Amino acid sequence: MSTVTQIGQLDAWGGEKGKHFIEKEIGAQFVGTSVNTTQPGGESPFWHAHTKLEEIYIIVDGRGEFALGDEVLPLEPGTTLRVAPGVMHALRALPDSPAPMRWLCIRAAGQEMSSVGNDAELDRDRPFPWNV
Repeated sequence: MSTVTQIGQLDAWGGEKGKHFIEKEIGAQFVGTSVNTTQPGGESPFWHAHTKLEEIYIIVDGRGEFALGDEVLPLEPGTTLRVAPGVMHALRALPDSPAPMRWLCIRAAGQEMSSVGNDAELDRDRPFPWNV
């Protein structure tokens, strides 16, 4: 399996769905990585938390907000934040963001990613703080 992949230019990150997981393409066992694009005004489809995964978000372009539990954090290029297991979170790109928000999400659980499975707890009913 290859240990190198090409994720393309920044404006192609995430492809049509806005999210592209690359860990299988590079043969990573213990760390998951996705490249993502959220258009201005776009947001997470729902709140979620992970039981095992710890995540690190790195904002590369655009501006947004990150709901981390009860806290809302501003996002801009260079913002890096950690989401601990069990913490509900969601994000959005500001409607007036000068560019789509482009970001990396790096995930790890202290075990092989293939053994983690889908450990997300979803909350589709909780309103986002920017919508209340």
